[in-house]
Amino acid sequence: MKSSQRLYQFFSFSAATLLATTAIAQDDKTPGNETRFGISSELRSESNAGMDRPSAGDTNTFATTLSAGFSRRTAIQQLDIDTSGTLTFSEEPDDTIQDITDPTLRMFYERQGAGSTLRAITRVDEQDVSAVTNVFDPETGEVTITPDTGRRRVSNQSVTLEMLKDMPVELDISAERGNVQYFDTTSPTYYDSGTTGGSVKTRIRLSPVVTMNADLGYKYHEADNLENTERETRSAETGLTYEIGRLSTLNFAAGYTTVDTTSAGLEDTEEGSTFNLGYQRELTLGSAGVAYDHSIAATGARDALTFSRTMEMPGATLSGELGFSQNDNGDGTWIGEMSYTRDMKRSTVGMNLVRNVAATDTGGDRVVSQLGSNVSYEINGLSSISLSGNYGEVDYVEGTSPTTWQADLALDYDHQLTRDWTLTTGVSQRRNMQEGLEDAISNKVYVRVSRDFSFGN
Repeated sequence: MKSSQRLYQFFSFSAATLLATTAIAQDDKTPGNETRFGISSELRSESNAGMDRPSAGDTNTFATTLSAGFSRRTAIQQLDIDTSGTLTFSEEPDDTIQDITDPTLRMFYERQGAGSTLRAITRVDEQDVSAVTNVFDPETGEVTITPDTGRRRVSNQSVTLEMLKDMPVELDISAERGNVQYFDTTSPTYYDSGTTGGSVKTRIRLSPVVTMNADLGYKYHEADNLENTERETRSAETGLTYEIGRLSTLNFAAGYTTVDTTSAGLEDTEEGSTFNLGYQRELTLGSAGVAYDHSIAATGARDALTFSRTMEMPGATLSGELGFSQNDNGDGTWIGEMSYTRDMKRSTVGMNLVRNVAATDTGGDRVVSQLGSNVSYEINGLSSISLSGNYGEVDYVEGTSPTTWQADLALDYDHQLTRDWTLTTGVSQRRNMQEGLEDAISNKVYVRVSRDFSFGN
């Protein structure tokens, strides 16, 4: 089928869907319910969309995204369901045509009982790996900034039961399962993995100012990587929270953690005592604190000392944490995070900085640094412009994996065409850098028309 015929079919699909959802929106409303619908059509042209080295050429795409949601709220329960899917018509550099769907599903349920709360969350997302800009894999903590032509599907389910709320003894029970699946990928960086875990937490009010905490945790992680890594983590911890007057809080906890790892047919066990001591004080414009943590990871013991500070100012919020983390081999690095937001009359400025260190599936340490910023400006009541940028760096302290960097910069313009329709256009650039390789660069220009509407009460 010719490209023009395929493009016409997708434009016809968008129009038919919009008419159908508009008709549904005219139905009778149900008290306590809300139904949401959305549609957006985007036309974009992108060079090196797959972040290849060297660039394979330009990709021209027309994509239609449909979304639907439902919410129900009563005095004791809440239900939210949102789903969306994208139908894509794309002319690739090799003259092939692809039809791709990007399904997403999010469900949240909460029910309040007599001194108890039940909460359940489910989500499923699927997208191209080349479109993933998050440095961390949301489930495994593994890095996902190596360009690839495949796709990634992430699913997660969690259930939490809070019992005996506002009683002298409170009990929280939770369970969680997550999976990450990759399709048609070529890089060994991407592999299927699954994590299952649960915890039991107890809080006992010993006095008006002293609370005792006891936690039990379990996590099993399995990865289909080159080493076929399996990791089982068991932990137990108990501690006290002491309120020193109205402004200060002292936290203390001690426990024991065991980490059993099987990798490349070899078994290894890391175990030992854990310890945490922290002090927090409320100040006139925020709070300040200090904390020391001794934990057990797959690479052995890890010690971290951090100082934190938050400041609440008129129209602005600043929070930060700075510290030093070291493993039992003596390898150490600075860690921390900082976030800043400022709201002005017609603009908003935000910035976030994170530097963290963690053990990898193969037993080494990985340092990840992220910097994100966003500036938005309201031109008038109908138009606004925003500039956003992100930068991520991944450095392996020990191992053969090279250091990688990824950065993206985007400029967007929004205009309210009518009460229901919004026009968005913009340009962006993505850049992936890796030691020993030339930079992979992708430039994109796009225009999108979208509408979101709801009905109910």
